[in-house]
Amino acid sequence: MTKAIILSLFILFTGFIVTAQNKDEIDEKNQSSLKKDQVDKNDDNYKYKPSSIDVTENIFMLKGMGGNIAVQNGIDGALMIDTQFENASEFIQTIIQRKTEKQVEFIVNTHLHGDHVGGNKNFSRKGATVIAHKNVRDNITNNLNKNSREDILKSLTAEIEEAEKKGNVDGKVKEMKKNIEKRVEQIAEDTQADIDYEALPAISFENDLLFHYNDEDIQLIHLPNAHTNSDIIVNFRKSNVLHTGDAFVNGMYPYLDTKNGGSYNGYIEGLKKIERLCNKDTKIIPGHGELASFTDVKEMATMLELYYSRIKTAFLQNKTEDQVAAMRDFTKFYDNKAYGEGFITTEKFLRTLYGEVEKNEGVYKRRNEAKQKKYEESQKENKN
Repeated sequence: MTKAIILSLFILFTGFIVTAQNKDEIDEKNQSSLKKDQVDKNDDNYKYKPSSIDVTENIFMLKGMGGNIAVQNGIDGALMIDTQFENASEFIQTIIQRKTEKQVEFIVNTHLHGDHVGGNKNFSRKGATVIAHKNVRDNITNNLNKNSREDILKSLTAEIEEAEKKGNVDGKVKEMKKNIEKRVEQIAEDTQADIDYEALPAISFENDLLFHYNDEDIQLIHLPNAHTNSDIIVNFRKSNVLHTGDAFVNGMYPYLDTKNGGSYNGYIEGLKKIERLCNKDTKIIPGHGELASFTDVKEMATMLELYYSRIKTAFLQNKTEDQVAAMRDFTKFYDNKAYGEGFITTEKFLRTLYGEVEKNEGVYKRRNEAKQKKYEESQKENKN
């Protein structure tokens, strides 16, 4: 046997061993991963595990129980938009590390709701800097203070109940009840320093912000009084990708959080702004729902304007909120597309829009009714 043949056989045999070893290693890793997934599935938090969808070469989307997340990966590091719920953080971090081999350096919050900011503190503890509109920070601070006051109130109420059991000695219980609100405020002021600052955005802004990261100009654009008073959309100009937060949701009725500054007029203006930033190739990551396009945004705007117009007509015809909430003639098309099967049902959406119509058109309606009444009275006087 020649040396060449012996060498060839040796290389072939060695290659077979190496391939077998690599396969064994891969199988072992797969088994390990499978075991981990099985453990996770037995965990109550497993339901929070998101799925990953590639949007571009350097941007992917995480879709789970909370709002949709976008992650941008590049030469500078990893940037994440929104953090979903607190219980999802471990799953999110695992996916990001697997896909980017990096820790998140910056987080952008699109607005104030818990399904978008719930994991903030878990990532800030690992070194991430959170950026948001100032109203997000203000709202989180107010909620922390509110929760603190509620805890203090429960404690003081329990103290009063204990005193009542012992008897109303010298009017002590009556005095405690009388001053309970004052005591709540006083204790809350004394414990301001106990706020969990890890949950708060470290950088906030009032209008727009231009952010330079991973060789891209990223626009953070405030949409006043759209879904809330704190909405921003994130425009990756070079990548032609938009993250809209809940200023646009795909395939479902939107939530107009009027208690936190949301409004019909603001939402429509926000959608128009999104349209102006898009072209037919723009990929849109909505606050909720599937990856979207320019056409989906136009459909949402068309639906909103149609509903508002029909409800306005009904309102001017003196239809009540309950009557409008039961109307399904003009909602059928979108109901059949499952728009009402999300967080906001058809009835809830109609009631919200009725409130917006009443707010926007009520003054004109009352003015016209007053004019009509005055005209009818003058006609009666002329006949007499």
